Amino acid sequence: MDPPNLSLLILLMFASAINAQDPYQRPFCNTTGNLTADSTYLTTLTTLLSSISTPGSLSLTYGFFNASATVSSTSETVYVIGLCRGDLTAETCRACLSRSAIDVSRFCPDQKVAVLYSENCTVWYSNYLIFGRVTTDPDYQLFNVNNVTSPDMYNAALRSLLDDLRGEAAAGGSLRKYATGNTSVDFNKIYAMAQCTPDLTEQQCSDCLETVIARLGNCCAGKMGARIMAPSCRFRYETNSRFFDPVGEPLPPPPSPEADAPTPPPSPEADAPPPPQGT
Repeated sequence: MDPPNLSLLILLMFASAINAQDPYQRPFCNTTGNLTADSTYLTTLTTLLSSISTPGSLSLTYGFFNASATVSSTSETVYVIGLCRGDLTAETCRACLSRSAIDVSRFCPDQKVAVLYSENCTVWYSNYLIFGRVTTDPDYQLFNVNNVTSPDMYNAALRSLLDDLRGEAAAGGSLRKYATGNTSVDFNKIYAMAQCTPDLTEQQCSDCLETVIARLGNCCAGKMGARIMAPSCRFRYETNSRFFDPVGEPLPPPPSPEADAPTPPPSPEADAPPPPQGT
């Protein structure tokens, strides 16, 4: 049976709770499947969340964390995903995810499914499979209260830019699916980013971003900046580049063709026995 639709299961809780370090934090907590303080599920979840801050995680170097564990003496599995903005360094990403892992437990202490959005990262956990699955709800929408002077021109240029970034982000590899770009319109310059969790396929990432970008018209059309964050993908645009971190963690170079080339088999001469020696 397919996993339940998160949008039907999740209610916004603690709406007024704001972390002083990150005014953009927003928790969404599932109100079904509550936990008890001594449950083995909670113990397993706590262990997984604490492992986000484990030093030396290769995947976390590039802004993505995922892990799962079976709950002792049950048939349940806990899944955890952490995603940082693609322009963060590994150190900044780890700090954001570590803080969010602590905070999501505080905001949603009794729930088996929760998502915590913040300025620079997202932490998401569930008792059903979330790896390699597109999930676009619950989303978190924020927008600049200022309006652009030429909304039709601005929106057309923005849509074109976001479509380009959607394709570029989707084409990213298994370490990072993230793209940034800019375009000019009227007297404004639009800076934007698009990102997916890198466990998605290219098509899944494209579909996820297409869904959340389509929500622009309902929340943010004609605004000078906005962002929509979903569990599996997110995008943002502004009329300035200050929200970009100029220093990100560079991806490793692709392997050289020589490194990928198969080792040639030994020549027949190399396998032949040595000639007999004369007496």
